[in-house]
Amino acid sequence: MVNGFVKVVGKNWSMSIELSRAGFDRRQKVIELVEKNPVYCYEEDSILSVIDKIIEKGHRRLPVVTKSKKLVGIITTMDILGAFLRNHDFKEPISSIMNREVIFCDAEEILGNVLLKFKFSRRGGLPIVKNGVLVGMISERDLVRRFASLEFGVKVEEVMTKKPFYVNSKISIIDVLKIMVNTGYRRFPVVENGKLVGIVTSADLLSYLREINFNPSLLSIQIFPKFEKEVYYVKKEMDVSEAIKEMIKHDVGGLPVVDDEKNLEGIITERDILEEII
Repeated sequence: MVNGFVKVVGKNWSMSIELSRAGFDRRQKVIELVEKNPVYCYEEDSILSVIDKIIEKGHRRLPVVTKSKKLVGIITTMDILGAFLRNHDFKEPISSIMNREVIFCDAEEILGNVLLKFKFSRRGGLPIVKNGVLVGMISERDLVRRFASLEFGVKVEEVMTKKPFYVNSKISIIDVLKIMVNTGYRRFPVVENGKLVGIVTSADLLSYLREINFNPSLLSIQIFPKFEKEVYYVKKEMDVSEAIKEMIKHDVGGLPVVDDEKNLEGIITERDILEEII
């Protein structure tokens, strides 16, 4: 344990679910499935205005475009949190911190190829372009949630990440922020005496930073109970489809897995499930 942070990772790989079971055709064009009016920002928009848009829309990432909607970058909550730690001036344009090496899909690409891009890139969402112009977005969530009505016949414990990254309830907000940026993990269960008591996400941290007007002097307090909120979870004996339903119900991308005494046993995310779809 370092500064209240624990890293122990393990995973079983035992399941595969075909795309066709959710009504997908691997050969269909991705443009037929995507959100046609994606939220985006312009490259000259200030970082602060983009933060406000991300918080308002509830997105984790936004494509960055020119005035003619040519895709030139992508920005995520993690990029912004990293910029904050580097003392970046948030009055500067978003182009100063955006990722210019964008992994995207062409509108004519088939779904089978897009699924492979998700797996190899480990990105949560991919812009869709036609002749370089942004025409849509597709996310892990778009694919995984189509499987909610299926009975997988596979338990959560066979898909979840066992003994996942977590933080203890006494860690400071600034330490959680640093660990999140350094590891790239977007959510940490919060544990006290081995029991799950909460969860903190990159979206939570970004919203809090905005609320305190990015004042670093207000980040030394403990993460808990400041970030105390109702925490949703699943049990390892549940079918994977039940976990997806819980994610949809609470509009989250991942859920801690606990036993009957609320001891943390793992975490299951949309990415964990997507890894098992073929």
